[in-house]
Amino acid sequence: MEIMLSVLPIYFCLFFGYSQSDYPKPPHTATRLFYIQHSNNHNTYVYDANLKGGIMDSTQLINEYRIIYTRNGIKKPLSAIQRKLAYGMILLDTKPDLFKLRLAATNKISFYLVHDESARARIFVTVNEHKMYLDRMFVQLKEGFLGIINKVDYVLFYGEDYNSGQPVLEKVTL
Repeated sequence: MEIMLSVLPIYFCLFFGYSQSDYPKPPHTATRLFYIQHSNNHNTYVYDANLKGGIMDSTQLINEYRIIYTRNGIKKPLSAIQRKLAYGMILLDTKPDLFKLRLAATNKISFYLVHDESARARIFVTVNEHKMYLDRMFVQLKEGFLGIINKVDYVLFYGEDYNSGQPVLEKVTL
């Protein structure tokens, strides 16, 4: 009984600490790669593959946009600042049907966009030595200098194992 009482708080911290309650899920699209949400509000940053006739558009691989749920879910392009400093995807390398990218906010994690004609386009990442197809990310922010600049506390990566297809959750503390 004593062991149960000591393990129970850990379970609740892990389970409820990683959950985001009442966050909207953006409408599914056939080209959806992944989306990002953060703890400041429910607005969502969405990444869809840009396919033309079933082939990746090499001039713009990804359609990046935001859904502003705080204003009735309107869809808008990323602002210039969001694209250049935070949520924009930067192309690093290209190979046939494999594109290496990173988010503007960090160069610590590489995103790999894969596509073949028989399967849909997908993004995979390696987080904590775990290779996974990415579905969504959640960024937990903490108040920064003078309460104006937010800093990232941790990032949760949700997806499925690259090999088994089993659900995966990985946490990166920054």
